[in-house]
Amino acid sequence: MGNFAERQAQALEACDRVINGIEDESIKTYSALIQCMKIARLVNDQDGQNWLKYEYDGYPTDKSGHITQEGWNLCVRHGRSFVSSKDKETYVFIELAAELEEAIENTRIAIKNYTTQGFSVSGEHAFLATERMNADVHKNTNELLSNNRKNERRLSILKSQYYNYALRWKIDLQFGKSAKRIFDEYQERVSLYFSRLKIETLRKLNAIEDLMEDGNPERYSQVITSCRRLWCDVAKQLFYYVLPEYKERFFKTKSGADIDISGDHYNNQLSAVIETLHERAARNTLVGSEIIYLVDWMEQINKLHNSGVHAEMTREQAMRCIIHTYIALGDLLGFVIECLENNNKMY
Repeated sequence: MGNFAERQAQALEACDRVINGIEDESIKTYSALIQCMKIARLVNDQDGQNWLKYEYDGYPTDKSGHITQEGWNLCVRHGRSFVSSKDKETYVFIELAAELEEAIENTRIAIKNYTTQGFSVSGEHAFLATERMNADVHKNTNELLSNNRKNERRLSILKSQYYNYALRWKIDLQFGKSAKRIFDEYQERVSLYFSRLKIETLRKLNAIEDLMEDGNPERYSQVITSCRRLWCDVAKQLFYYVLPEYKERFFKTKSGADIDISGDHYNNQLSAVIETLHERAARNTLVGSEIIYLVDWMEQINKLHNSGVHAEMTREQAMRCIIHTYIALGDLLGFVIECLENNNKMY
């Protein structure tokens, strides 16, 4: 299991601890917070790490002791705001989960111990003293109960925030696992398609992998170039197999337009291939339309590369280019191979 897969598995395990622990009431809210911080770190959620750091260490204040704007925004976003019944103004509470849990526990102990048992007076003012003591105990007990309800309500808000955070990431990570299984199955099928290409073309695939593994940002623009060359190479091969006798410079589409298929007009060559085979596989019409869309997308990537902004290429852009190229070529090859095999034309 690779490092990325290990982190995902650990994050899922932490998600389960939070979700099951809160549902079963077998985990303290503070402990759920620690697990959420672990989730944020493992999935590299920078926004989550920033918020949860404040939940753990406390929200920042300015020189006057007021919470900063960033802290205020995070409090509001994560359920810490409330409207005062006195002045109808909006405030936020900044007590931490550990502080609230400790306050709740101490209040419960205080309420349990708050009693008039053992209190005694004598004399003519005994009745008044007893009444006053009972009143004081009742008043203070009510204040403790009111504060405790407030703290429990605030703690439940934090508990809900941590629960929802873990639940969202659990759903996301599980979807990622499902997507990976589906993509693995798709990759297995596409690999069979690629295996029919020429050795020279397959070597271009290896060249792309080498560029990504190099880790040099300057290589990412070369990835775009390699993807374009791979696309061009496949287009030429497919055009040769589908239209081997076609010698004209222009190809007339169903819309009546004449497109140039000479030289390196490989996107036009692919369009000619798709249009030629379209009637032989009517049920794949949607696939053909998607391929045309992806051809257009690749054209935009090529324009971006040709504009000379090599330094602005990022690893993410390079990865996206590889994935889109791979899926587009996979769909295209599957479409063409099925059509050719249906017509007993193997290559």
